[in-house]
Amino acid sequence: MTKKIVRVRPDILNSVLRDPFADTTWFPNELIHRYDVSMSALGLLLELTATEGDFDVEAARAQELQRRATGLDREDVDELLNELAAAGYVTIAEEGSYA
Repeated sequence: MTKKIVRVRPDILNSVLRDPFADTTWFPNELIHRYDVSMSALGLLLELTATEGDFDVEAARAQELQRRATGLDREDVDELLNELAAAGYVTIAEEGSYA
């Protein structure tokens, strides 16, 4: 299986503040109050910015399968990433290809 590389736009990453002394990230209200993507996609965007681009898509898919096993509604990580890409927040490339 090909590994996906997800990159958040640099201006979005730069708008987020990280506390160097605590495991805390602050997001600007303008990033939180977006209406051009779903709340699920926004949550994924916040996760992507909090991890500074170190996001494992395969691990997220595995976690989603575990979450569904508990009876929670389905959320497709790939659909959410595609939604963020369509809105211009992230780029997605297959390992070895260029975006």
